Order: sequence, then structure tokens, then C-alpha cells
Amino acid sequence: MKIKGKVVKGIGESKNFLSIDWVDRQLKEKLKFQPVYGTLNITVDDAHMQEILKEKATDRLVHQTEGFCDAVLIKGMINNKYECGVIIPLVQNYDERLLEIVASVHLKQTLHIDDGDEVDLDLYIEEVPV
Repeated sequence: MKIKGKVVKGIGESKNFLSIDWVDRQLKEKLKFQPVYGTLNITVDDAHMQEILKEKATDRLVHQTEGFCDAVLIKGMINNKYECGVIIPLVQNYDERLLEIVASVHLKQTLHIDDGDEVDLDLYIEEVPV
């Protein structure tokens, strides 16, 4: 499934979340790479994209600490260059246009992108008929 999104500034909480032992362990196990502690945040035009991805996703991060939630995890490729994972926390009122991306490299630096730039995601799930 191909998705285009626009890079947006995050709130800076993902670094701490990704460094939690059980999160780090599950990401390495499921993605088969060590993610950098931080996410690249993008927004998509389709307000139903998260709903579609949640339906089609077959993998999850399963919380192991009280006060945390599960998250959908989808493997993919960003800009046809780097393996990545898209994380969608399963919480109410989460921005329906936001996708958080992890990779083994710092994506903004490595891809030479800034807030407002467009990126391409190729997610490893079946296409959804429109």
C-alpha cells in the first residue's frame, strides 16, 4: 500500500517511549532492526487512513506496563530507501491523520528532509479497494 505524507513536528515524547525496555525489545523483534529513539511524524490527507491501516495490520506492540496502550505496527519502506515501521497508538482522540515512523537511521537527517516536505511510504499490507 502506497501512502504520501507531509513531515510535521512532533511533541518530543517518542524518544522516551521507544527507549522503554519492552517497547525496544518488541520493535527489534518485529521489525528486525534497531530503531533510532525517535519518530518521524507525518500527516496524511485521508482522515480514514488510520482506520484502514488498523483493519489491515497484523502486528502490534503489546503494552507490558500499566498506563500504556497497545499500538498497531506496520512494516514498510520510506522514500524507497529505508526499511521502517509505522506505529499507531491505540488510544482515543489520537490525531487520525498522524503516522509515526521509526527506522534504523535518523530519517530527517539521512533523507535531508524538513517539516513540510513530502515523503512516500510503501507499507507491507494488502491494498484496500476504494
